[in-house]
Amino acid sequence: MTGWRKLYHNMFNVKFAVISAAFNGLIAMIVNIAHSPEQYLMAGLAQVASSFLSTGVTARVVQHFSPIRSAPISYFFGSLVPATMTFAMSLTFHLWNNTPEVLASCVAPTVISYTTSYITNYITRRGYMLPGNYKEIQK
Repeated sequence: MTGWRKLYHNMFNVKFAVISAAFNGLIAMIVNIAHSPEQYLMAGLAQVASSFLSTGVTARVVQHFSPIRSAPISYFFGSLVPATMTFAMSLTFHLWNNTPEVLASCVAPTVISYTTSYITNYITRRGYMLPGNYKEIQK
């Protein structure tokens, strides 16, 4: 496996990134709809960028926790770590963008990240959507 391909398999999941960007961008626009069109569109675009990058990375982080033999530990850390990362990245993008409803714009993606990380972990533990260099569940 080449260096770039290995880096990609270790760091990013594009399928989850695209789905998340569309969904969370729409949520941020709706949360900020009471403000000017420029503000709610910019909030949505900031969330699209944030969600694409954060979910691409965090979905792969979940997949690094999924091989842990103990399911409770795998699910706990495989959701807490990505959700914390999502909140930090979303907050950074929204502060940088001067989003009017900063925390409200960050809450939904963070909660969604926490819950979808369980699903991503479950799917991965069952052998689906595995990255090219996935480690089997530890015995």
